[in-house]
Amino acid sequence: MQNKEYLKHATIYQVYPRNHTPEGTFQALIKDLERIKALDVDILYLLPIHPLGEKSRKGTLGSPYAIKDYYAINPEHGSLADFKALIRAAHELELKVMIDIVLHHTSPDAVLLKEHPEFYFLINDELGNKVGDWSDIIDLDYRNRALWDYMLKMLTYWAELGVDGFRADVAPMIPLEFWRYVRMNLDQKFPHLIWLSESVEPGFISFLKEHGHIGHTDLEMYEAFDVLYDYDIYPDLKAYLEGKKPLSVYVKGAKRQEKIYPEGYLKIRTIENHDTARIAALCENDTQLRNVTAWSFFQNGVGFLYAGQEVKATHRPTLFDQDTINLKVDDPQFYKFIEKLVNLKRDELFSEYDIYRILNDGTDNTIMAVRVAETAAMYGFFNFAKEKAIFNVPLDDGLYRNLLGGEVVVYNGKLKRSEPTIILIELIS
Repeated sequence: MQNKEYLKHATIYQVYPRNHTPEGTFQALIKDLERIKALDVDILYLLPIHPLGEKSRKGTLGSPYAIKDYYAINPEHGSLADFKALIRAAHELELKVMIDIVLHHTSPDAVLLKEHPEFYFLINDELGNKVGDWSDIIDLDYRNRALWDYMLKMLTYWAELGVDGFRADVAPMIPLEFWRYVRMNLDQKFPHLIWLSESVEPGFISFLKEHGHIGHTDLEMYEAFDVLYDYDIYPDLKAYLEGKKPLSVYVKGAKRQEKIYPEGYLKIRTIENHDTARIAALCENDTQLRNVTAWSFFQNGVGFLYAGQEVKATHRPTLFDQDTINLKVDDPQFYKFIEKLVNLKRDELFSEYDIYRILNDGTDNTIMAVRVAETAAMYGFFNFAKEKAIFNVPLDDGLYRNLLGGEVVVYNGKLKRSEPTIILIELIS
């Protein structure tokens, strides 16, 4: 397996091709690649690119997760040649390209159903699915080992076209043994591939198991994936921002991650994506938004932006119809703030450190964390509260440069801040 240490410094930029531009095409997306790359991101992640089913579709155009043909390109976005052109253009800008793979289910009128009806999950001898509100899809049955080989061959096809990684939709609902099988085979020829699992909320895992279905935990999924979603603690952050839980619950979960997951584990630190509310809509004001965003980049793991996050978009586009994202920059300072965070992620302290620790419990609506290496330490102070916070800091009194802009004063061991603050301290060895 190829060393993917660089992911600790990387940022993923997620795009829904249908809604990224008014045209909704790969060619239109190509025109935006230079702007995306200028954010200093590393990986372009595309929602599913395949044709969608017509039967039982939701909305006018249908969900990209109700796939009709794994081997084809959704004509909404253009042709296979257009997709290849997108990969070439991205690679020329040193952007890797990931695509969403939906291997748990298909549309009810999928090509695969016609070719291999034996690959499908049955309920009382009828096609169906395990989650009732997913009414536009039917589930696959991985007890059939021939399905494993079909999927391996299909993933090989896209890797050979130049795809650099896969984001696996609801991966924990598919047998872990299948994912191990795929990795064992593809790693030999494509060791560079990035494997991102959409791991799911603990409550959903419990629901699946209670109903006799597969639902793997995050700890299990690390056996086959490089990076997992942050859904084990994201619901607690959302609940805090909605006023339903104290921040301390989320902080406790973030600390727990450091104890229970493998050394060097990677999470995407997504505070919004196509399945969640926009973070700018959840936050009470711009100051809180800046603090939450800065914290997401300071954490261990992979940075993540959903297209529109950089312009403080508050509208969450629908999956089922044309709903173009407004990428107009109304707040240039926030846009530059995002660029600064993505660039900060490249600091060597995000991979070459001896200690990473959250220093408080969040009861005062703040998070204070540090990463320490032999020659330097980086402290992060993030205030989620409505008013200015007073941090009791382990720093000498004095004037310090905030890596996010400006200078701050520590006096009597205290730092008073509303804005997110990151301080780099050179250590004498």
